Amino acid sequence: MNNPQSEAAAVNAIPAEKILYRLQETFGSDRARIFTGRKFRVGVEASRAAAFPHSIEELSEMLRLAGSEKWRVIPAGAGSWLEAGNRPAFFHLIISTMMMNRISEYEPSDLTATVEAGAPLKTFNETAREHRQFIPLDPFGVEESTIGAVISTASSGPLRCAYGTPRDWLIGICVVHADGTITRAGGKVVKNVAGYDLCKLYTGSFGTLGIIAEMSFKLRAIPPAEKTLLLYSDQLESLCSIISKINGSELQPSALELLSQGDETVPGDPGKFTLAVRLLHEPDAIESQINELLKIAVGVSSSVLSNGDARTFWINYHSSEIERSVEFDLKLSGLPSDLMTSLDELRSTLPETRWRAHAANGVIRIHADHQWLEEFKNRERARKLKELRLHAQSRGGQLVIFQAPDELLEKLDVWGDVGPTADLMRTLKSKFDPDSLLNTGRFVAGI
Repeated sequence: MNNPQSEAAAVNAIPAEKILYRLQETFGSDRARIFTGRKFRVGVEASRAAAFPHSIEELSEMLRLAGSEKWRVIPAGAGSWLEAGNRPAFFHLIISTMMMNRISEYEPSDLTATVEAGAPLKTFNETAREHRQFIPLDPFGVEESTIGAVISTASSGPLRCAYGTPRDWLIGICVVHADGTITRAGGKVVKNVAGYDLCKLYTGSFGTLGIIAEMSFKLRAIPPAEKTLLLYSDQLESLCSIISKINGSELQPSALELLSQGDETVPGDPGKFTLAVRLLHEPDAIESQINELLKIAVGVSSSVLSNGDARTFWINYHSSEIERSVEFDLKLSGLPSDLMTSLDELRSTLPETRWRAHAANGVIRIHADHQWLEEFKNRERARKLKELRLHAQSRGGQLVIFQAPDELLEKLDVWGDVGPTADLMRTLKSKFDPDSLLNTGRFVAGI
């Protein structure tokens, strides 16, 4: 049986050495390399060419060259998100912004900063910490994860409970399109909202509309104190009831994470379901909220972690999300009010599944190693995930597959059906990238 992807790759194959020569001849020997192994790997390709512009202008020139040669380009930062999305039929070049890593402007008195896309979020926040400020985002990922990738993938972590997602903090953006055109939207001060919708458009676009080159953010003052309270129960229903009460109260948790039984990051008894409540406030406010939480959580066991234990817990919680042993990485979304229903369906459809949830937002993350779903045959795996996706879609949610074995990805669309929104997204793609040169076919609706 013919493989259309293999045929497309053969027809459109350009030797990586030829692309490397053109890039090095035009931009210098340090601006491009050929990689093997896992570094900058997208799918199953044996090797890949990658380019590293050092400025917005150089990025523009590289894309202009790629466009003139009709090279299909996959945008990247540090490369940690490249295996997410549909597998490309073929591509010619990865362009990474990791060498574009300068802080262009930082005004602590204005609580604003402009940063190039290749700057790691962790590095910038360490700089801002000297002024007791930060971009209040804590996406799961490696420490080298770049700010551009965080915006492009709309990544968030436990702090989304209080601080929202990347689009809530982005006030300006510079994007380079497939033909080399440089577009700027928004501003560098919080009150300037011109073009704000374009900032939202590029956030979460997975590099399909252009390569993000620079961003302006509003910052937040670092709260003076924090505490973490863990609630444990054998009954998932009890913790979901507590979550509902917290969501309906005046309490202001900064993170509200629900963990399945057996989560090894939990101090104490990992055999129970756990609700982790992180509070970042003034010391008096924290004390008051802990007292209120303990009143709401009557009937379940609890533990207020020491500062050291809390730091260790959240570090381990983040790092365990990106372990190399993880072969399945799924995200199940729905309304916060449907969290218990979503978890019941998950546990019924895929029993013995390990999961974690942003309890205030209705997002459930499923991670597993190669032994997961071992009791199901390969064809059964795809059917089970389709069943779970249909359950989620019936309530306005979705199941997204960020990572899975190739035999499963061949049977399932990574993103799922987005309904009428697909036509709008295809229209935007044709307007911003008419030749479909950027991240072709890897995002929602095959754009």
